[in-house]
Amino acid sequence: LSFTSIAVNAQEEEIKEEKGWEFIAGPYVLFPYMNGNMVVKGLPAKVDASAGDIFSNLDIGGMLYIEASHKKWTVLFDLLYMNLSTNGTTPLVSRDVEIGGDQLGITIGSLYRINAWFEAGVSLKINSIGSTLQIPAADVVLPGTNFSMTETWVDPTIMVRLKSQNIRDTRWNAQLIADYGGFGIGSDSAWEVYPTVGYEFGRGLFELAASYRWISLDYENGSGNDAFAYDVVTSGPEIQFMFHF
Repeated sequence: LSFTSIAVNAQEEEIKEEKGWEFIAGPYVLFPYMNGNMVVKGLPAKVDASAGDIFSNLDIGGMLYIEASHKKWTVLFDLLYMNLSTNGTTPLVSRDVEIGGDQLGITIGSLYRINAWFEAGVSLKINSIGSTLQIPAADVVLPGTNFSMTETWVDPTIMVRLKSQNIRDTRWNAQLIADYGGFGIGSDSAWEVYPTVGYEFGRGLFELAASYRWISLDYENGSGNDAFAYDVVTSGPEIQFMFHF
């Protein structure tokens, strides 16, 4: 490491210290693949859904990232919500079935900048998963069935971020966010890995970024007919459009 690069990094640190609050905010689109196992009301189910499966059954969804930085501290907020529904038939008697589900993930975190490229901190992940199943009553004898189940829990995590701004004096930047937690407080384990490459334009006001994201949750609660379990890895490419102000 040369004395010149050390001096440049030190100067960048001084500039950041002098600035006030800085914000990054914008929507993003995740193209998820979900793989794992679930138990709802004691009924086990295999989860194996591609991005095409999910978007073809998507009723509504929302994804938003917000970040606020001041001196060495950063506070971030990440929202991921999907509401899905589909129709099918039961085995044997081929009765119509309406199946629905919604998934909400909220991350609220705080990071402290240790040096120009490394930050560490903690976060809380709020997870809520709901499932519904409706079988209309048959014309003659068979009654209808309607059940729903919603499970909500919170996972504390330890979070780190590796960040490089203006790679080789260009408008390109890169970062890697990773966290791990749960610790049996919510999930038995919860982790996320999130590398991103971005390009700033419009005098630094806008940023278009691409990333690949892995989110893993291993949670279970209840027993018998009230058992719920969610052991699923969600992964896939992501596109972000961010505003800097």
